[in-house]
Parts: sequence; C-alpha cells; structure tokens
Amino acid sequence: MRTGTQRIWNGIAALLIAALFAGICTLVFTKLGGRTDWSKLWEFRGLWFSGWLCTLLISLGALVGSLIVGLLLMLGQRSPLPAVKWSCRFFLEFVRDTPLLVQLLVGYFVIFAPFLSRTLDGMGWNEKIVIGIILLSLFEGAYLGEIFRGGVESIPRAQWESARAVGFNRSQVYRHVIFPQALRRVLPAVAGQFVSLIKDSSLLSIIGVQELFYQARAYGTRTYSGLDAYIPLALGYLILTAPVVFLAHRLERRFRDET
Repeated sequence: MRTGTQRIWNGIAALLIAALFAGICTLVFTKLGGRTDWSKLWEFRGLWFSGWLCTLLISLGALVGSLIVGLLLMLGQRSPLPAVKWSCRFFLEFVRDTPLLVQLLVGYFVIFAPFLSRTLDGMGWNEKIVIGIILLSLFEGAYLGEIFRGGVESIPRAQWESARAVGFNRSQVYRHVIFPQALRRVLPAVAGQFVSLIKDSSLLSIIGVQELFYQARAYGTRTYSGLDAYIPLALGYLILTAPVVFLAHRLERRFRDET
C-alpha cells in the first residue's frame, strides 16, 4: 500500500516539475521573441566549436595538472620537514584566500608571460592556453590538496600501523592501503571540484584565451545577439560537466557495492 501511494505522489511530483520547467522555458523563449535569429548559430558554428574544443583542452590539461599539484601539496603538508610542510601550507592558503581572477591577471602578466611567452611561441605552442592551464591547475590543485589531506587523515591510525607491521614502506602504505580508502571518502568532493574547474575555465577569457565564453562574447558582438548567445554557452558547459558528474556517481555506487 505504501509503495503504491509513493508511486502516485512521485508521479504527481514529476508532472509538477515538468510543468514548471516547461513554463520557465516558454517564458524565456517568449521574452526572446523575434529578437533572436537561431540561424546565425549554424552560420557561426565554427566559432562555437573552436571555443568548445579549447575549453575541453584546457579542462583536460588542468584536470591532470590539478591532480598532480593536489597530491604534491597533500604529501608536502604531511612531510616530516617543517620547511616543506609550512611552505606548502602557506601556498595553499594564499591560493585559496585570493580570487582566481586576481591570480590570473597577476600570474599571466607579471609572472609567467614575461618569462615563458617567447619560449612557448618558439615551440609552436599557444602561450595563453599553456599559461592558463598552469594557473588553473595551481588554483584548483590547492583545493584538491586540502581535500586529499582531509581524506588521508580520516583513515584510522590502526590502518597505518597494520600496513607497517606487514612490512610496507611509506610509498606502499599510501598506494595499497591509504589511497584506496581515502578515494572512496573524497570522491564526491573531488568530482565537485572538477566541475568547478571546468566552469572556472571561463575566466581565462580575461587573459585572451579563446575558449567557449570568449567565443560566446565574440558571437554576441558580431551578430548583436542578446540572451540567445548564452543559451548554447550554457549547453556547451553542460555537455562537459554532465559526464564528470555521471562518472562520479557510477564510481560512488561501485565503491558502495564493494563494501
């Protein structure tokens, strides 16, 4: 009886949500009205696709880079050397306590561009994309470093002692005992950080990186478009973030089933 009642209420809730969503979509498209020309989207499809590919490249590069930075910061904070420990802590707090926009401006125009631009140009690389990936990796890596540290330190001390008792060295303890357990605990937070990374890549337009948000503004300038320029922009980011969330949920379910 309870199951049947729940199904009825679930169906009613689904219909109400669908009606609300349809109403919002109708209102938005009605407001846009005749001011939109969706044929222009196809005309400028190359602009949108190049921006989306650039965002994809930046996101993949920064995902790998932030993982490396996060692991190094986590290990550095657990170092027995006070100089290494507090240096990592200072860097982590500095990055987390200052806006990403400020870090991009200072990092690009003051630190990296004056020293790396010519070298990267000589290698045939786009220096803005490379420097943008580096800066984004450092920013997101600081957050991941704190997430990893919390996950590792949540493992009971008995697990460490048991691993050492069977003859594991420090690297083997992390690899075979600590990391597998910590991953289960930090996976939701890491997935959320990866989604934030993809969305934060839009700020790289401030240093001239021609990613998706940059191209959306260029499209609006060329076609005098209004809100309709941002609908495909939102869809473009959704296409990138949805697989990350889906994969994270699958991994969470898999880990939960194993336990």
